[in-house]
Amino acid sequence: MFIVRMAWREMRRSWRRLLFFFLCLSIGVASIVTLRSVVQSVRSGLRAEARTLLGADLALSTGGPWTPEAQRAIGTLVESGPGITRLDTVETLTMARPADPEKAVSRLVEVLGVGPEYPLYGALELDGGRPYSHAVLAGRGALVRPELLAQFDVAVGDEVFIGDARFTIRGVVLAEPGRRAGAFSFGTRVFVDGRDLQESGLLGYGSRATYRLLWRMPGRDAAGLARSLRDALRGQFVSVRTYQSTEDQLGRDLGRAEDYLSLVGLIIVILGGVGVWSVIRVFVAQTLRNVAILKCVGAEARQILAIYVAQVVLMGLTGSAIGLLMAAAAVTWLGPLVATAAGLEVAVGLTASAAAQGAGIGLLVALLFALVPLLEVRHVRPSLLLRASEPGRPRRDAAWFASAVTIGALLVGLAAWQAGSWRVGGLLAGGFAGVSAILVGAGALLVRSARPLQRSRHLAVRYASRRVGRPGSQVRPVLLAVGIGAFLVIGVRLLQDDLLRAMAVTMRPESPDLFLIDVQPDQADGVRTFLRMRNPGAEPVLIPVLRARITAIRGRDTTLDSYEDVRGRGGGLGREYVVTYRSALAGNERLVAGQFWPSTPPSGAQVSVEEGLSERQRLSTGDVIRFDILGRAVEATVTSIRAVDWADARAGGFMFVFRPGVLESAPATFISPVKGPAEAAARARFQRDLTALFPNVSVIDVREVLAGVARVLRNVSLAVTTVGSLVLLSGILILVGSISMTRFQRMYETAVLKTLGATTGQVAAMLAMEYGLLGAAAGIIGSGAALALSWAVGRYVLDLPWEPSFGTLVTGAMLATLLVALVGVLASLDVLRRKPLSTLRAG
Repeated sequence: MFIVRMAWREMRRSWRRLLFFFLCLSIGVASIVTLRSVVQSVRSGLRAEARTLLGADLALSTGGPWTPEAQRAIGTLVESGPGITRLDTVETLTMARPADPEKAVSRLVEVLGVGPEYPLYGALELDGGRPYSHAVLAGRGALVRPELLAQFDVAVGDEVFIGDARFTIRGVVLAEPGRRAGAFSFGTRVFVDGRDLQESGLLGYGSRATYRLLWRMPGRDAAGLARSLRDALRGQFVSVRTYQSTEDQLGRDLGRAEDYLSLVGLIIVILGGVGVWSVIRVFVAQTLRNVAILKCVGAEARQILAIYVAQVVLMGLTGSAIGLLMAAAAVTWLGPLVATAAGLEVAVGLTASAAAQGAGIGLLVALLFALVPLLEVRHVRPSLLLRASEPGRPRRDAAWFASAVTIGALLVGLAAWQAGSWRVGGLLAGGFAGVSAILVGAGALLVRSARPLQRSRHLAVRYASRRVGRPGSQVRPVLLAVGIGAFLVIGVRLLQDDLLRAMAVTMRPESPDLFLIDVQPDQADGVRTFLRMRNPGAEPVLIPVLRARITAIRGRDTTLDSYEDVRGRGGGLGREYVVTYRSALAGNERLVAGQFWPSTPPSGAQVSVEEGLSERQRLSTGDVIRFDILGRAVEATVTSIRAVDWADARAGGFMFVFRPGVLESAPATFISPVKGPAEAAARARFQRDLTALFPNVSVIDVREVLAGVARVLRNVSLAVTTVGSLVLLSGILILVGSISMTRFQRMYETAVLKTLGATTGQVAAMLAMEYGLLGAAAGIIGSGAALALSWAVGRYVLDLPWEPSFGTLVTGAMLATLLVALVGVLASLDVLRRKPLSTLRAG
């Protein structure tokens, strides 16, 4: 009881001085609890809707009509009977336009053909609360999204052309099962009857369509059936999914998001821990005389240490409680926004597991960072009451080293727990320790480097340089707080710059901004004639394209004998590729290795591979790749490696380019990049006239696609900025607290200086110079470490082309310098305004 009573009395007496302790801890706890609660709530909502998200218990999909072999295997394995419902759907991209010739507009749409069984799960929500039935689609009826009505200036009951088939708009879809709000697509969704879509001519040979089979089979083993289907359909390019795999994938993705965001929260807590260390270190220095008094009256060192540890526990619990209240307020505000963005009817609230984790981590971090400074109370002697000298340097005994090792191990464990990976936890803790060690070393170097300035003629420079090296200097805490904050904030900003550069699409004035796709061979001449008439000054470009899959590789470094090996061990090679053939490099390509094309070619087909793919899959010139192109096996020798400028991919961006002479006989389709009219009305007429002549040709307007990409980038940028702002805020608070905690020392020094004739302006200049030096050192070191971070993460994690952003580095270092100097002066205003007489009398 003695220990508890003393801890409570000490806390009541000094709570104002320790207010910053609560602030540091509560922000970190609130960050972890808020981030985890939001992600856990969304994950819970997605799991509850897993069947609705997939639209079935079991789903099969393929890129073409079902083959007889696939139909036989499916019919053998999938039973039919009471309670089991099968649904066939087809989805394709095509152009749509109003039937009214006065409305010169056309748009790319996603057409979904469904049967009477649709939907198997969930409900199709129509405008006005009308119930959905398949009868609404009978007789060339269509359901459209609200945006199509606005784009076409039509209403329910009007007619539209989808391809060259006429449909009547029967209703407006507000929400559909299996599709969340904000999902990216090339065009708005249109629902039609599956038989009408088959009869429309849009699913002819060479068209791009996705065929799906979906089953509702409650009580059946969908996962076991999926495994059997994968074995039976192996090598037939059929994707098999269940609602459980969708749930598992969503769980994994959201689990990674939760771990990543929690790791960011842990970083904020660790930054708060740096503030706790600074507060406790100064607090211990201020209470040394109290400790000496306790020892004089018979208290043992372990009792005194227990008193202050108990005080830290009480403050940790209080700070965690404040953090939980802040998290509850943040989740209440974020809940509706997150639910809307996720497109889910889910209640986003504070979760018990997140609250327990956040409070536990807050308390543990407070203890870890407070323990080392508190160990100094063991070495205080009662004789300190008889002398006014400064306490000596901290002693590094066995207990100190044991505590440091324990703290390090626990931090690694905390980071691994929050990140869900020991490797990531070790990397974070190692990187944090490395940067901290550099910053501590830089503090000692700064003290040495500032010594020549002590002979400066300028009073502010001379005194500031001496204050940097004085006992009790704030070099270490300020460098740690600002340096680590700058490291994280600038590092995130550099990664954001790299991402934006990688995703940017160069919009040069002469660049094409329309893509014509699915041009059939018998339409090529007609399309060329149309384009020459509309744009006489430019020669039309039609690029032949085919769809291909890799089924085997025989190479120097990579050997995959079958399509099963490609899918299982190919690291993404099993997907479908769009390939072309031509005799020369495109304008956005350059040769890296080999010849394009050799004058003495090897026997058989030849192919050129994109540089990034060759590096990831370890493909080299001389390797042989077997492709499946429209059912035909083609073996091609790699004769060259090309580097492609993807920022200018509209000039031609292909992973595989074949030498002419092999694929010309294959039924290829063509794509054509076109520079469309700048004026909106002329642009609409161009698209309408083209689709009227060639109904199957789809037009992708890059301007509209870029608007969707820009929306995504804005959301990503906002999220990154928010996280970075939290880290920056933590760094600023730590800085303010570190400076405020030395107020008692600076108050006496300032009083002495003013007594000796120094003006308030001169003292303020000394402070600005002192903290400016610290801020410059922290900013420079943090920027350098952030540069290394952006390179490592961009190169090994995000696979981004790295380009140092020196403007961001210089700006970050300058802002850190100015911020530290400004905060240092502002936090000392009360000291500067105080009259020296009252301070000297109190001392």
